[in-house]
Amino acid sequence: MRAGNSERTSLFSTLLRRPLSTILAIHAIILTLSFAIILAGSELFTNGVEWAGHRLHIAEAAVGSILAAVGTALPETFIPAVALLTGRDSAAAHTAVGLGAIVGAPLMLSTVALFVMGIAALAFRRRHGRIALKVIREDARRDLAFFFPVFLCVVIAGTIEMGPVLRHVMAAALLIVYASYTVVMLRLKRVAGAEVEHGLYFESILRGSPLDPRASAIAAQVFVGVLAILIGAVEFVDQIVVFSAHAHLNPGVLSLILSPLATELPEKYNSVVWIRNGKDHLALANITGAMVFQSCIPVALGLAFSPWHLTNPDLLAGSIALASVAILYINLRDSELGTPTLMIGAAAYAIFLIGLWYLGTL
Repeated sequence: MRAGNSERTSLFSTLLRRPLSTILAIHAIILTLSFAIILAGSELFTNGVEWAGHRLHIAEAAVGSILAAVGTALPETFIPAVALLTGRDSAAAHTAVGLGAIVGAPLMLSTVALFVMGIAALAFRRRHGRIALKVIREDARRDLAFFFPVFLCVVIAGTIEMGPVLRHVMAAALLIVYASYTVVMLRLKRVAGAEVEHGLYFESILRGSPLDPRASAIAAQVFVGVLAILIGAVEFVDQIVVFSAHAHLNPGVLSLILSPLATELPEKYNSVVWIRNGKDHLALANITGAMVFQSCIPVALGLAFSPWHLTNPDLLAGSIALASVAILYINLRDSELGTPTLMIGAAAYAIFLIGLWYLGTL
């Protein structure tokens, strides 16, 4: 044991003697690799739950808003969970990382993710003969009607002093809200003829039938996906904390920008693919369903395992997310969603970055 400790001490001393630029480069590489593991796990999970939804005859709206949304939301859920539960040596930094990731996710979904959808709509306009997205107004508004009041309440709660009892009651209430939302979505009927676009990855590897996967292969792929996301998330959190310390950056602000920007890529990727395939309603459902999830489950973790004191950057992010969602809700008047509404997301995120600069945190 002593020899092992001596080796680790020697390695740490060697790292300390290296130039700061080299140390930052090493951490940046590890951060990138951990993020790649998260994305790979998310891809496996999403593909697996889509097939699970198909096997269970769950409505496409529920597949987009629950199964795909929860699957692609796992990275940004595991990151704050890991940050809040594993930060004994640097509790303040880990808490800042956790809260930044929690509040930053809805911001990214309601701004950058919508902007990416707008770019995709323009990119595939010739294929579909139109620019506006064809969406199901009722499904999108249902998700946003769940998200807005819940997220507004938790943002306000972050400005007041709450004892452990009240925070745990709020956390339980959020779990009940999401359970109610899930029940509403699962009661919807699946449209006849709805199919999964891609075969099950594990069946392709095992030389089985990807378009007729076995239940055991689906379960195994989902399990491996979750495991990869968890492993990647643990390393991702550690690297953000270490990188911010070496670079003399606020870990909460770094997490507020970097964690959601990285972990929301699965939602953006899935939405682009669905828009390319003409399934605009699933593309939007993936985003709005993830918003509902993010306003409930990660926030419940934050309430249960932190004081839930939101900083000024956190409050700025929450306010802009709420404003962006309100604009989207108002513009969902019919089954068409125009690109100007989606492009507003870029302007909203730019305002957020300007606000961070004004607050002196950038």
